[in-house]
Amino acid sequence: MDVDMHIHTLESDGTYTPEEIILRAMKNNVIALAITDHDTVAGVKAGKAAAERYGMEFIEGIEISCNEENLEVHVLGYYLNLEDEVFLRELAELEEAREKRNRKIIEKFEKIGIIIDIEELKKFAPGNIISRLHFANYLLEKGIVTNKNEAFTKYLGRTGLAYVPKENFSPERAVKMIKANGGFASLAHPKLITLNDEILNDLIVRLKECGLDALESQYSSFSKAEKQKFRKLAKKYGLLITGGSDFHGDNREGVDIGDAGLEYSQFERIKRFLNK
Repeated sequence: MDVDMHIHTLESDGTYTPEEIILRAMKNNVIALAITDHDTVAGVKAGKAAAERYGMEFIEGIEISCNEENLEVHVLGYYLNLEDEVFLRELAELEEAREKRNRKIIEKFEKIGIIIDIEELKKFAPGNIISRLHFANYLLEKGIVTNKNEAFTKYLGRTGLAYVPKENFSPERAVKMIKANGGFASLAHPKLITLNDEILNDLIVRLKECGLDALESQYSSFSKAEKQKFRKLAKKYGLLITGGSDFHGDNREGVDIGDAGLEYSQFERIKRFLNK
């Protein structure tokens, strides 16, 4: 695809630097992209600088992790103002909540006899964010699990022994954050939120009222029929579409930059919308 709007760097749970992302995207014939790390914009300026050096169109992005009852909801933000102090303070609040959650996860591991050395854990997370994926890599390296799936199934997933739910951060708040910043908001990978169409439709309606602009219908793991389904859903609610690979480098096998996303003509609809 010409445009990949969902990419992670080592500033969250990817394994590539922002410059390495740009170079790989060029190799894969991608002509525009967004860096959308989880709850941080730490890699955005470096990504933009690299894109300018190599002549690639760049979108300042983020993926905000939210929760609602038993659902994990992610909201993508694009064309962000990185000088917005209010927005940056809210991101700092998210980072603090993540650190608190990580401490609770470590405590749960200790209760079942598994000691997590925080300094060693940090080596698996070169950026500012320590995620459950970094915990999984740590467990794999220590021989506690045989693969990452086991790490999530046995320990880190919703029914796992060391699972800790996120502090409440509503998707409505995420959309409002992005819109107040002057950005463009899209609901990420809707199929991964829930398979219940009624619940998903209700969520979309509520987020549209908060300013939601788009639905990520072009996602790497979606089938052709699923992509069509979510394009129709976006049209039903008067939303634009976004798309991306959700590239995580070596942390997600079988997914490469440009595997999913938008054709440039589709991307231009977003730019025309923003220019209004």
